[in-house]
Amino acid sequence: MNQYAIAKTHDEWLEMRSKGLGGSDIGTVLGFNKHCTPYQLWLEKTGQYQPPDISDKIAIQIGNALEDLVAKLFTQATGLEVQKDNKTHYHKDYPFLLANIDRKIKGQRALLECKTTNSRFRQEWIDDEVPASYLLQVQHYLNVLDYDTAYIAVIIGNSEFIWKEIKRDQQLIDMYTEKAVEFWEENVIGMKEPEIDGSNITKKAIEIIYGDDMSNETTMTAEQIHKVESVLQLKEDIKALESMQTMLENELKRDMGVLEVDTLIDSRYRATWKKQRRTRIDEKQLKQDMPEVYDQYKTVSEFKVLRVKEIEE
Repeated sequence: MNQYAIAKTHDEWLEMRSKGLGGSDIGTVLGFNKHCTPYQLWLEKTGQYQPPDISDKIAIQIGNALEDLVAKLFTQATGLEVQKDNKTHYHKDYPFLLANIDRKIKGQRALLECKTTNSRFRQEWIDDEVPASYLLQVQHYLNVLDYDTAYIAVIIGNSEFIWKEIKRDQQLIDMYTEKAVEFWEENVIGMKEPEIDGSNITKKAIEIIYGDDMSNETTMTAEQIHKVESVLQLKEDIKALESMQTMLENELKRDMGVLEVDTLIDSRYRATWKKQRRTRIDEKQLKQDMPEVYDQYKTVSEFKVLRVKEIEE
């Protein structure tokens, strides 16, 4: 029998969510979440990092507001009636695997997930396709609630509605469950740090938790020396590649100039060299002519900068 709890406030729901892995966390653990990495998730679940509150973002508010509309359109399209489910469900064997579903299907052991997306992501929903992170989320909910059927419905670009039926995939469930249990027991409970990745998401998280200024120094280890040497070599490689890129871009511009065209086209590629207009504030002139206005609107931020260089003897 599925177990569940009911949060009376949003803060209680956040507290419950921090004590386990929810549907969106599963895609993160497996590396399919574009907005969160395993390293950042580990920082969050171990209480080392609190992500910024984005509930007031327009996109989030619109998505929440449209959830009822998605459910209504689904009922109109399928004839299946749905009801809200304001519970946090727990897996019978792994109570740290959590599920907060959008809707239950009346009269069935089935659920509905409601989504909205931008029109530029329509290709992710073509035919039988479902974004990997959403597919994992739905399979996770089927696993936690011990259901066999789920539906996912989406409004695309405020102009198109699609719904799909998703059956339980036990092989996928077994695979992700193994990874999720390992992440929770070894990384979260055991405080084993996951590998650091090269994403800006992880970069920002590290800068926040280690952002305080420190004045001490210590001798590098052999491993740190290797990292420094690798950073310096990569910087040289990047400079060489950027120089090569600029050279090729210059040659293309020269070609267009000689041909007196602003576009080169092929069945596979398009290259354009056209004028664009950019508007910006001349801060130097503003400070000189209207210093009181400049002082009123200027902002000052503090941040730490990592600098790696070779010491000249």
